Amino acid sequence: MIIHCTKKLAAKLPHVSDTPLDEPNPLGSWHANLYTIHQHNCIMFCHDKTRFVLFMAGLKQEHFANLDYYFQDLFANTLLKSGYDTHLIEKSLALLTPACFDTHCNRSVQGSMRTVRVMELAAILYDVGDVMELLPYSTSARLNNRPATVKGMKSNECLWPIKDMEIYLKAATVEMGQEIKKDLPIR
Repeated sequence: MIIHCTKKLAAKLPHVSDTPLDEPNPLGSWHANLYTIHQHNCIMFCHDKTRFVLFMAGLKQEHFANLDYYFQDLFANTLLKSGYDTHLIEKSLALLTPACFDTHCNRSVQGSMRTVRVMELAAILYDVGDVMELLPYSTSARLNNRPATVKGMKSNECLWPIKDMEIYLKAATVEMGQEIKKDLPIR
């Protein structure tokens, strides 16, 4: 799995490629950005195709060293909190490969993350006050229950990240399941 990170985030990670990496994973690639909110390190991940976001706050140096583990945990539990079928979650997690990081970012995806941060996350923080009081799985699930537009869409079109990620995962797991069946010996 490829995570395209900003230079600010790349400076905190141990191994980041300066050249764009190719994405062979059926679950697609993500973007990530590092924010400082209330003097705490926070990361927002955004899926390139569905604009599904994950948000985690209060990261310390040991979190950056094991970001792949924390990403997978946040991803799985956000899917669960969003009400996805547990079989779909298990099949999807089986497709996750170790994360590789590069600094090749797409401005459209970054714009989607900026909109979520400025509009949705700011509204949640207004009610809560401190970013460390946010529950990571519930917050991520809540941030995805919104319409999102992508450059090139018609004015009457939009994505619904919570729904579109489920459709995307179903397609990826079905496609991968068919490839696995092809590889099985015929009895």
